[in-house]
Amino acid sequence: MSTPTAEMQFKQTAIDRLEINKVDSSVPLQWLSSGFNDFKRTPALSLLYGLLFASLTAGVFLLVMNVPWYAVAYLTGLVVMGPFMASGLYAASRDMQQGHAATIDSSLRLLIKRSTNLALFATLLALVMAAWVRISALLFAVKFNTLNPSIEAYTSLFSSAEGWITLSYFVGIGFLLVTSVFVISAVAIPAILDKDVDFITAMQTSYRAVTHNPAAMTLWAVIIVAMTVVGVMTAFVGLAVLFPVLGYATWHSYRSLVK
Repeated sequence: MSTPTAEMQFKQTAIDRLEINKVDSSVPLQWLSSGFNDFKRTPALSLLYGLLFASLTAGVFLLVMNVPWYAVAYLTGLVVMGPFMASGLYAASRDMQQGHAATIDSSLRLLIKRSTNLALFATLLALVMAAWVRISALLFAVKFNTLNPSIEAYTSLFSSAEGWITLSYFVGIGFLLVTSVFVISAVAIPAILDKDVDFITAMQTSYRAVTHNPAAMTLWAVIIVAMTVVGVMTAFVGLAVLFPVLGYATWHSYRSLVK
């Protein structure tokens, strides 16, 4: 059996260790501007992705709106799954950057080519989402001694010190979870699509991109959260535009952060 040549090993090392750029702290505003430009270049395709995501989010919320902790947990979980759901947008933005027409057909072809590592990464995100939903259930079950508290029980949390402690645990755990997911997924899926790296390398690349640019990535995380909140507060209608803009902008963040 033949052994890999030195040249092949060098190429593999170069792929597995993508170099990270140091960027200015204000550059996320440029990513957002580029995302809006991509949206204007392909409004029909962008709105299709946006409407699908907004409909899914609104549908989940309507299903669980009578169970407050489920509503919050699932909406947070959709944010966790957001990087994967925007895969088609990354592919479209990649096509536009290469001078090609962005179409669903070309995006699907790329996604199918990268399906193995995309599926593995999506499975990881799904497990994180499932864990968060169960942790949320356990937290409130311990507080109320029941798995199905009433809405009045939830509103009572705001009127006592113990209730605020429970809420602080809920927010704190959710913050740690979302932050961790952001660190490992900020540019992971764009790296998989663009360089065909394995999902472990993609997560390592994302981690290094975030830790090498803490100021810029903190601002980028704040922008993502703020735009998501605006989308939810507009009865999810705003997500039809904001989701594709953020998806395109994420691709540009990858191109800016990874050499």
